Amino acid sequence: MGEEQFRWFIGTVEDVNDPQQLGRVRVRIINEHDDPSIQTNELLWATPIQDITSAGHNGVGKSPTGILVGSQVFGFFLDGQEKQLPMIWGTYAKLPDGTQATNDVPGLARGINTLNITTFGNEPASAYAAKYPYNNVTVTQSGHVVELDDTPSAERIRIYHKSGTYTEVNSQGQSVSKIVGNGYEVVVQDKTVYVGGDCTIVVQGSCNITAQGDAVIEAQGSCSLTAPGGVNVTGGSNIGTDGSIQAGLGDTGTFTSVDGSTIQVDNGIITNIY
Repeated sequence: MGEEQFRWFIGTVEDVNDPQQLGRVRVRIINEHDDPSIQTNELLWATPIQDITSAGHNGVGKSPTGILVGSQVFGFFLDGQEKQLPMIWGTYAKLPDGTQATNDVPGLARGINTLNITTFGNEPASAYAAKYPYNNVTVTQSGHVVELDDTPSAERIRIYHKSGTYTEVNSQGQSVSKIVGNGYEVVVQDKTVYVGGDCTIVVQGSCNITAQGDAVIEAQGSCSLTAPGGVNVTGGSNIGTDGSIQAGLGDTGTFTSVDGSTIQVDNGIITNIY
């Protein structure tokens, strides 16, 4: 191995279903398998070379499974003139019909925004403004996309799921996250959320907030509560705004309003105001 004359090849991938699941592919090599009578299952399995950042050992590293049927590959034979041990150095893009219309390089990398995102609510439009050759793009077979865009003055990061769910960070550091299905966030221990400016939460349906322990809402300024359908306070809760309004409402209790009036409640029914 390596003592004979080096022999390289180019060819087209015809099968990626490696029974050993090692990322090997069957390649129809130019000048070796030009005879159409040679069937795909007669072609040799060629092993892809992984890059130096992938361990490729003991289940650690990148999976060598990105090659597709139809991919053009460049490789060499480990056994030289014997030509029984092909390895693949990599794939290369092409113009299948000789025009840019079918360029194998993803359109997103060439300045063509192929992701048509429908915005909802106050969702801002995408900051996509990529220029070739600055946008580093990965597109999977089903349509998942990862963009690391270094376009001057339009640097972005976007991770896009084929369903339309995505996260995008623009050149100013603005981050937009959109979930087109249900969203879940689970924090097993403590969590702190800090907002340096204003915060707006809009819920089109119902909103439930449950605290197994105490719940405190504090406003340094005024606090407004608007509910056309009414407000229910149960379970001995306390409501206060600077000490002038206090309430201890359960099944039975009293409520002292800001003007000094007292409301008596018995089993949820107002019985007296004085």
